[in-house]
Amino acid sequence: MQQNIKAYNQDSSSNEFAALLQEDLDKRVTKESSLVDAIVTKIEEKIVLCDIGLKSEATINKSELTSEEIENLKVGDKLELFIERLESKHGEVIASREKAKRVKSWNRIQKAFDDQTKVTGTIKSSVKGGFACEIFGIQAFVPSSQLADAPIRNPNDFINKPLEFLIIKIDNIRMNVIASRRVLLEESKNVSKDEILAKFKVGDIIKGKIKAIQSYGAFVSVESLDCLLHTSEISHLRVSAPEEIFTIGEEVTAQILEIDNTQKRMSLSIKAMSPDPYIGIENKYKVGEIYEVKISKLTDFGAFAELDAGIAGLIHTSEIKHLNKNVNPRTVFKVGDVVKVKLKELDLEKKKLVLSYKDTQENPIEDFKKRYPINTILDAKIVNKKEFGLFLNTGDSEIDIFIHYKQLDYSESSDALNSYKKGDTVKFKIIDIKDDKVNGSVRALLEDPFDFFKGKKQGDIVTAKVAEILDNYIRVNVGEKRFSVIIRKAEIAVEKADQRTNRFAVGDALDAMIVLLDEKERKVELSVKKLEEKQTKETIKKYKNVDSGASLADILGPAMQSEKKPKKSKKDKKEE
Repeated sequence: MQQNIKAYNQDSSSNEFAALLQEDLDKRVTKESSLVDAIVTKIEEKIVLCDIGLKSEATINKSELTSEEIENLKVGDKLELFIERLESKHGEVIASREKAKRVKSWNRIQKAFDDQTKVTGTIKSSVKGGFACEIFGIQAFVPSSQLADAPIRNPNDFINKPLEFLIIKIDNIRMNVIASRRVLLEESKNVSKDEILAKFKVGDIIKGKIKAIQSYGAFVSVESLDCLLHTSEISHLRVSAPEEIFTIGEEVTAQILEIDNTQKRMSLSIKAMSPDPYIGIENKYKVGEIYEVKISKLTDFGAFAELDAGIAGLIHTSEIKHLNKNVNPRTVFKVGDVVKVKLKELDLEKKKLVLSYKDTQENPIEDFKKRYPINTILDAKIVNKKEFGLFLNTGDSEIDIFIHYKQLDYSESSDALNSYKKGDTVKFKIIDIKDDKVNGSVRALLEDPFDFFKGKKQGDIVTAKVAEILDNYIRVNVGEKRFSVIIRKAEIAVEKADQRTNRFAVGDALDAMIVLLDEKERKVELSVKKLEEKQTKETIKKYKNVDSGASLADILGPAMQSEKKPKKSKKDKKEE
């Protein structure tokens, strides 16, 4: 490796010559990890030899050159190279044309970052979180939020287009670059914002268009300047949600409340343009009275109506029709309609007026009550069938009558619905009218199977027929109208060995004792076991006094044998 040469001579001219010689040597010295200007000495098939001022020549592969460079390259041309090593184990100089380009490009990026000057880059592709951008041949990263000053709808609009950027962060170790286009756009905007702000003063009345709506207010675009119209400055009427008042693109007129030259923004107010109309309103409008209003705005949740200039109230969807709480206001009103409403609520503190349109209209349920009072028997067609019941209509009213499946018959089973279909005519009785709802009953016209138990009491014996046999109980029908009762397995017999449901067959008749009878709850419990226990006690009492000391077998044996012994027929007696 070359060493610095120092020349010493007492003669001043010689000293001057030595200094010049040292300066020239310093310029020509070649160091590792540095850029040098090399002279092409030889061009071979795959490599290019270059003089870099050392004993050995540097060799670079032609693959590091562009096709254009290779085509125009000739001996004597200069090439800028990056020296990786001055001497390899084979005594060669390791150099790179590609790395030289990258180092030079990185130096340009470093300078642009230090000086905060604009650079030109090209978006190459979309990557996770942003975009890959080429600047001076170096790949940089542009975050999605830094490519534009507004939401990006189509990223492809930016691909392969030269754009101006500002380098906002670099990492020399990892050679990472982060660039921003948004910074330059905002700087440009700030210049125009100053020009716009200079045109206005506080108190001016301006016009603009609604650009965006947030929970806290609306942004109004005034000559490309976004101005805030806070929720509290929209109206003298309390506004809970700006989207209830405005739509995107709507033109509004407002007054300038504040101009902030530092933040480059203006604050606007609509309510400041007029005196508070709610002062003394309680003397003009009374809750419960009916007033004529003008529909001013329609929304999904209701209609806004003006009682007077600057005084508006809401007719909520639930206050439009008696029988439909979710009616679409647009099917009933249109902007400009003059209608009558009832003032239902007046809150001066919140500046809130609640209006009702339906309260000025006749309620169809009242007319229905007059024509079809409770206990009326009538015919109606099924207009809808659900898993929980039927909806019917008489054809002369908009009121639908509901019949729950438990009101179809006394089984109170949803299976009863299987006997009905849409369009069928059904005879029923009106049993209830409440809160605009009418309930009917088919079973109210049927004979109640529970009537069988009228006049009966706990302890009475009834005869029932087995209708269903399951592992844990049997279901029996009692009476001509077949009132259904469950007898649990434990209540089938006294002896556990006999408590088997398969002892019975469907259609078998059996006697059982009423152990529970609740007319109000329509609940009945039967027990064969209790009946057997009663019969046992009566038999004991009939055949023997239990105090005599005789065993139960002694008492019941002859009696049971007597009962089991078959009776002789008249023919048998004659033969005897």
